[in-house]
Amino acid sequence: MPFKSIVLTLLLLHAATIHPGTSAGADAGLGNAFDYPADQVYKALGEPLLNPNAFRLAIKGYTELLAGGRIDNNRLLTVIDYSLPSSEDRFFVIDLQHQTMLFRSLVSHGRNSGDLYAVRFSNRAQSHQSALGFYLTGSTYKGGQGYSLFLEGVEPGFNDLARARSIVIHGAAYATHDYITRYGRLGRSFGCPALPPQLSAAIIDTIKGGSVVFGYYPDETYLTRSVILNGSSAASSFSSIP
Repeated sequence: MPFKSIVLTLLLLHAATIHPGTSAGADAGLGNAFDYPADQVYKALGEPLLNPNAFRLAIKGYTELLAGGRIDNNRLLTVIDYSLPSSEDRFFVIDLQHQTMLFRSLVSHGRNSGDLYAVRFSNRAQSHQSALGFYLTGSTYKGGQGYSLFLEGVEPGFNDLARARSIVIHGAAYATHDYITRYGRLGRSFGCPALPPQLSAAIIDTIKGGSVVFGYYPDETYLTRSVILNGSSAASSFSSIP
């Protein structure tokens, strides 16, 4: 299916879930409505390491952001699957237009999120934990971690303090296969998704400028309270979220 048709299908399905009709298909529910386009692209990617549930949620959030006119680069979608150990590739850059995988990479998580696995997530300053949810990529800069990419967290209560916390994508010597060979896992950041130095610049240059990044973990609090995944009405249900 051509890219414009995929985008149009996603937007039409998104509208149908907001204003359901009276046909028998209207009772299928939000999850079923998004199965077809997500599954079609997922099968075309042919990437067994990419969690299909994570991808479906990523497509759902991508479509919500697309419908709101918030995506400047709608060709790309990046999924970070924190349910995988840091010793495995879990950073996936997807070209939705051509339905291909552009990059599959190692990526670190925050030092207070866990050791081999990330199991704790936070939006708090100085938590040194990774944060879940949807981000939009910004501009690049050269700082203390070298060539880096700003991230704008768009999930109230979950990652909207990303800029204040200086959560960015950058390269790191502790995010390599050599490090895994020595220690059995990647090194850990202060919460940034750190990439192997040999891939970081190419990935940053590909996804910069307003594409979607989704940090996934099957966390019940996030999945039930995410404004992006559950609609703006979910915002009123936020209390204090760690």
